[in-house]
Amino acid sequence: MPYRLSKPLRFDLDSAAVKADPFPLFAAMRAAGPVIPVKLPIIGKAWVTTTYEAAAAMVKDNALFVQESRHAGKSGVAGMKWWMPVSLRVLTNNMLLKDEPDHRRLRKLVDQAFQRRRVRDMRGNIERIADKILDGLEGRAEGDLVGGFSRRLPLEVICELLGLPDQERGQFLTWARTATSMRNSFGILRAFLSMGSGIKFVRGQIEECRRNPREGLISELVRAEEDGDKLNENELVSMVFLLLFAGFETTTHLIGDSIIALEQNPVQKAYLFTDPASRMERAVEELGRYTSPVQSTKPRYVSRDCEFFGQRLGRGELIMAMLASANYDPAVFDEPDRLQLDRFPNPHLVFGSGIHFCLGMQLARVETQAALGRLYARFPRLQLAEPDRLQWIERFGLRGVKALPVRLKAAAARRAA
Repeated sequence: MPYRLSKPLRFDLDSAAVKADPFPLFAAMRAAGPVIPVKLPIIGKAWVTTTYEAAAAMVKDNALFVQESRHAGKSGVAGMKWWMPVSLRVLTNNMLLKDEPDHRRLRKLVDQAFQRRRVRDMRGNIERIADKILDGLEGRAEGDLVGGFSRRLPLEVICELLGLPDQERGQFLTWARTATSMRNSFGILRAFLSMGSGIKFVRGQIEECRRNPREGLISELVRAEEDGDKLNENELVSMVFLLLFAGFETTTHLIGDSIIALEQNPVQKAYLFTDPASRMERAVEELGRYTSPVQSTKPRYVSRDCEFFGQRLGRGELIMAMLASANYDPAVFDEPDRLQLDRFPNPHLVFGSGIHFCLGMQLARVETQAALGRLYARFPRLQLAEPDRLQWIERFGLRGVKALPVRLKAAAARRAA
């Protein structure tokens, strides 16, 4: 007898205890079935996939599972309530929330900026930025690696990528920190309400790039043209916001979570830094799978009545892929709850799959590789200051910490004591 959305299963998806040890939760969800109904914060009732097979099938089927409500007999934006602020209407005009052919049109106009070769060419500059940030931690016994490093690095990289002038970056960074400090449902609403100032800032930057073109992705997007097609004003604003969120928050937590995982697994950490040059790339893939900082996709609509992995789904119902549960599926990953930095093959879904796979995945990979390499080169004796008191963000869909206090010279401190 299939479950129906009138009786959703209840799972604790956002508590600190679950974030600290997510493996039992997702094992229980998989045991309940490959596709199950749950009640989610803000979103409400929805179906979620729990297995790798179901998640991969869902994210790749962009005909059955759609982003645009009009393709499923609904109105509005999937997962967003009627009380969401008007400013979000501009921000929803991006390719993550579009179906074909609009998605393909928008993506073609920005794909070139994120080509693998071009992002890899940025590695030296990213390492330089990381070193500059780490200079500020030199000589200190302790520091917070979220506020002091893992948040700053992707923010400064995205500023460079967008081409923001130095004199404008302070304002942008202040607003971006506020807009992305969403730790619970109230914080999400507060961040949404603050986006008016961010939209005004972005519009100003776009207009300046029209008058005085400069290096950077904003000017490239203004100029971008594919087969006579160009981005309109609202599409430009939405795209810049997408690049901020897609290129910043995910990477912040991927870096922070990776540091935690390495410190909690000293044998694996030693393995990595015995030969980081040859092992780092594969290690970051496994750190991404093991930590799964982005735990689910955005909601999609079911476009027609159907049966999917044994469950009857109705047109207009919401469905999400639980990427973390897929990444921990023992049917695909041997001993999924064990960090294995030389794991290969590693077909994780950290960056999604299908047409909506993460635009900034290559940048996130290179940033994380550079961040871990430079951090441990500078502070090889780094240790978590409070390993048993990590402050996990209690927010659905995200796994990360509010702060990451570390001892930067733990070995010297022990000798002095």
